[in-house]
Amino acid sequence: MANEGKRCYCCCVQDMRMQIGKEELIIFKKGQVYLCMIRTGDMEVSFYKIYGEEFSLSCSEAEFKEYFQLVKHAQSYEKS
Repeated sequence: MANEGKRCYCCCVQDMRMQIGKEELIIFKKGQVYLCMIRTGDMEVSFYKIYGEEFSLSCSEAEFKEYFQLVKHAQSYEKS
């Protein structure tokens, strides 16, 4: 199933940038809360999918921990 996994929220801990030609875009902003999904693979390895405004990102647990932190209560972050 495409949407199988644990749905949660994560907070970006540092800007994630992407270079397109000469232009550099911030695709995930530091301090912003995003919807994410955690999927566990066949060998108990977790994969993460983060849903941004324009982009979505699939990454491993190590990559996730470099840029994001899980949030228990997203509502408190969304209001700030």
